[in-house]
Amino acid sequence: MKQTRKLISNLPTLLTALVFAVGVWVFAVTQADPTVTQTYPQPIEIEVIGLDPSLTIVNEISQQVNLTIRAPSSVFAQLQNDHNLIDVTLDLSGLEAGVHTLTPQVNISLSPTEVVRMNPGTVFVKLDSIITEQFPIQVNMLGNPAIGFDVETPALAQDTVIISGPESVVSSVSKVITEVSIVDVSEDIQRTVDLIALDAQGNQIEELSITPSSVQVSIPVTQRPGYRTVVVKIVTSGQIESGYRLTNIFSNPPTVTIYSSNPQLVESNPGFVETTPINLNGANQDMEIRVSLNLPEGINVVGSQNITVQIGIDPIESSISFTNIPVQIVGLAAGLNATVSPENVDVFLSGPIDLLDDLSLENLVVIINLEDREPGTYTLAPEIQLENGDINVDAILPNTIEVTISN
Repeated sequence: MKQTRKLISNLPTLLTALVFAVGVWVFAVTQADPTVTQTYPQPIEIEVIGLDPSLTIVNEISQQVNLTIRAPSSVFAQLQNDHNLIDVTLDLSGLEAGVHTLTPQVNISLSPTEVVRMNPGTVFVKLDSIITEQFPIQVNMLGNPAIGFDVETPALAQDTVIISGPESVVSSVSKVITEVSIVDVSEDIQRTVDLIALDAQGNQIEELSITPSSVQVSIPVTQRPGYRTVVVKIVTSGQIESGYRLTNIFSNPPTVTIYSSNPQLVESNPGFVETTPINLNGANQDMEIRVSLNLPEGINVVGSQNITVQIGIDPIESSISFTNIPVQIVGLAAGLNATVSPENVDVFLSGPIDLLDDLSLENLVVIINLEDREPGTYTLAPEIQLENGDINVDAILPNTIEVTISN
């Protein structure tokens, strides 16, 4: 009984000692690991969860938040080293279409921690229902076909398209179109074209899913009665210079469209029109000239009555060979002697006939260049000096020569 009274009488002293000990311990811990309040050095991504599949977010929302955290310095250091210890979520569970103001939820895997400030503190979210509608496809043809041609009604691989997206956006769709350029077309069009959704003001709407996003379009192009596309036949006279050959001749354009007020004249015309004759007498180089068309009476040409004719003319080439051509030494330093083996070579050349006919041994020099060569034995390739660069060296036999340089 006395011991109990003694314990009770000493209880205030014991409690005081305990509080003092705890205080000393807290002070020691605080001194060793002080609490800090700091802004986390990088923004944290917001994860959106709980969104009803039949809804969609139609406004721009904050994707990140900045956090100011109060925690012991050791804990804050761990958070800095691993940002995966902090999760920020925006829970949309149970929300219906409309406007909502939500507070992101922060979860920190370490403790003790306290979020002192979050920026932004709330997120404005606008939800809209996702709907699907079917629209017919309209084809807009841009420009005009070539003169004398008409375009028929376009045919589409499919006539309708499925559009899905937020109800507020889908409801603003006025029509779905595709655009096809028919500028100067003169033949049928087969093309895959993109589809575009437009509002009532003609503005393109992009926040939608269009299925399919493109479609195959076919547009027949027909020629009007009284018009006909015919080939240009080039007429020439005379002969090009001897020793030359005609490599190509063509007109630009290669075809023209003829027309007449009397469709029968056009139908009875052959499938070509001729140029006025082009004189080739003595021609020895490429030519480009403008010539007129020789049109039957009562028939005209759409556009210019003249065309451009391009004519390619090249020399006729042949080949020739020379045997036992002596090899000449050049560039040998003073005081040195040189011998070559073999001393003669065979040369094979090709080029325009007239140049080869004028070529003589006096014009043909085979050399070995020994410039900067020291005494010794070398295997070197001979070179041919020709006055005319249009002559080609096809081969030198042998193609290497042994050269011995001595004092």
